[in-house]
Amino acid sequence: MNIKQIAKDTAKMLQNYLTYQAVKTVLAQLSETNPPLDLWL
Repeated sequence: MNIKQIAKDTAKMLQNYLTYQAVKTVLAQLSETNPPLDLWL
């Protein structure tokens, strides 16, 4: 069990998840304020 590799993999997974959530939030806000831009993005 390599603790450093587990920590690195966990950090990457968390970063990916938070990026996904951020994109979801931006798209939700765009769909309310500017639907054509939401569809484009």
